[in-house]
Amino acid sequence: MSKIKLVALDMDGTAYAGLGQYVEENIEPINQAIKQGVKVVFVTGRPVHAKYNRFDVYDFDKNEALVAGFNGALIYNWANNQVVEANPIPSKIVKEAFEILKEEKYSEVEVWGYAKSFDYSYINKPLESSMYLSHEGEFFHKEVVLFDNVKEVEDCYKLIMFNVNRELVERIKLLGLEVAWNEGIHAAEINLKGINKAYALKFLSKHYSIDASEMMSMGDGSNDIPMLEYAGLSIATANATDVVKECAKEVSQYTNLEGAVAKAIKKYVLGEN
Repeated sequence: MSKIKLVALDMDGTAYAGLGQYVEENIEPINQAIKQGVKVVFVTGRPVHAKYNRFDVYDFDKNEALVAGFNGALIYNWANNQVVEANPIPSKIVKEAFEILKEEKYSEVEVWGYAKSFDYSYINKPLESSMYLSHEGEFFHKEVVLFDNVKEVEDCYKLIMFNVNRELVERIKLLGLEVAWNEGIHAAEINLKGINKAYALKFLSKHYSIDASEMMSMGDGSNDIPMLEYAGLSIATANATDVVKECAKEVSQYTNLEGAVAKAIKKYVLGEN
């Protein structure tokens, strides 16, 4: 196996608690890897500015600390708050997706769209009458507006739809979008076609001149599958879904909360037993 030069980590359910804080056990091994010159990059569906990210606990380079947010739609330098590359969904397609959901048969579907400016998020139902959108609101702390009240729609980095089914997923794909979803999962993560976590790793490969064989990726959800298939070493956490475990080269015996990330970094990056 090639020496690992880059570690790509999903956040929720992998390096972090589900929809929550970082896992304390992971901090020291991540910082040791960074100290040894290994690039550690969070590749996440989260917004890059979510309050739970807490990138400040890691010893990232003061000039460049790249994060791939919104499933790779935004490559962002957290060290200087600069956008490195952006691939949002065009506003025209965003409108088409929201319009589809106005059909009666999709009355139970809820959607959240992250606007490119970071200033807004669009929703199709009021938060107070929503079953799922309030959870997404934990990650976003600026203005949330009903889509029907928006005059000028921005491009969106990502849409996330809740309570979807196969028929709707296939219809959304026809708009030129990529959908990370599996049967039995209530949420679908939606990006511009071709934009996913593997796209992020390809960008990082070129940016750092690091081959895929020198990368380790870890994840637990359907949106992690592209980067698990791309990296030379890929590890699914014990709490990952079955389809994700099938795509990974290895499956950890530990869950995210049991420090799966810490243990993998110690073994494959730091060379500890």
